[in-house]
Amino acid sequence: MSTPIVLDCTGLVCPQPVIQTKQALEQGDGTVLLQVLVDNEAACDNVRRFVEGQGGEVAVVRKGPIWELTIQGGVGRPGSAATIHCDAPSAVKKITVHISSEFMGQGDDGLGARLMLAYFDTLAQFAENITDLTLVNSGVKLICAGSPVLQEAQELAKLGVRITACGVCLNHYGLADKVQVGMVSNMFAILAAQKDADLVLRP
Repeated sequence: MSTPIVLDCTGLVCPQPVIQTKQALEQGDGTVLLQVLVDNEAACDNVRRFVEGQGGEVAVVRKGPIWELTIQGGVGRPGSAATIHCDAPSAVKKITVHISSEFMGQGDDGLGARLMLAYFDTLAQFAENITDLTLVNSGVKLICAGSPVLQEAQELAKLGVRITACGVCLNHYGLADKVQVGMVSNMFAILAAQKDADLVLRP
């Protein structure tokens, strides 16, 4: 057996161990062994589930406070469509952010747009706890072409936040073909995300 490439993800919280594992596997050809080191069970489970979901094989060994995941196969092709989803550890609250307007607060819309940009920029600092971002009414405009917070929304998606927009709302504003990030769904999916959350934040 060949010597594995070691990826040290100790000290990192989800989704970073999963993201770094995905990037390392994409640089290979599916035959090189990769050994990922993590120091918490949640990260171990998330990396293992991600790789197995992509068809890879994972062997897990715990050595004291460190979990060693030896991986072969999985995402070995650049550009492969792999979904990153992390279950937060039980001690960490699962947070859903629900946005119902393109502006933050009521009053001056220009100020509201600036506040929403600051809000999205700050959300990235809490991405390890945020599982979902749900959008209704004019809030769906925030993930469409021309949105002032589109880059920030795309970054949240890369960090593992699941973004769901109301399809009825997108059709109402004529934006169904302008969505740049996230998925279009219905009120059932939006309510399910809120129901499963420990906390729902509304700016």
